[in-house]
Amino acid sequence: MGNYQNAGAGLKKMFIASVGAIICTVLMIIPIVNILAAIGAIVFGIISMVGLYGAGKDIAGCKTAFTITIVNLVVSVLGAFLKIGVLGTIITIVGEVLSLLVVYYVCTSVSEALTGIGAAEAAQKGLTVWKMNLVCYIIMIVVEVLALIPFINIIAAVVRVITAIVQIVASILYMIFLNKSYQAFGA
Repeated sequence: MGNYQNAGAGLKKMFIASVGAIICTVLMIIPIVNILAAIGAIVFGIISMVGLYGAGKDIAGCKTAFTITIVNLVVSVLGAFLKIGVLGTIITIVGEVLSLLVVYYVCTSVSEALTGIGAAEAAQKGLTVWKMNLVCYIIMIVVEVLALIPFINIIAAVVRVITAIVQIVASILYMIFLNKSYQAFGA
């Protein structure tokens, strides 16, 4: 059994950040507080990155996920300037693939570490979260491409709403996985 003190503390920060991010996402709907919610989302994003960096000290996959997160930040900044047309769609898809890779590396590497310490139930939750996110991201990528086609973009919009609902469920399951993980590592 390895020492996962950094991983536990890092995953706890990621859990706290994921709870905060979900709250901020909900608050962004309210016009009066949406700017504060956006600032909060940035703060929780930074907390999540700090947690991912800490977890990466003990779990190699989390270190890889941290690096991919940095690359995704650069892609997001590019995407903010190039939102329209095919190039905007390509950047959006690249960002979604990078986000998927982060979820993959976190879920699979943390699950492997959890299995190593005998926390098989928590490990299985990570693999379930990864598979659920994989399906959501594949659908989101297909919808991005379909949205470029006239008339089909209406269907794509409907599918986007349904996928967003499933993605919320996946985010909550990811949050639960992070919670169980940091507790299993004794943080």
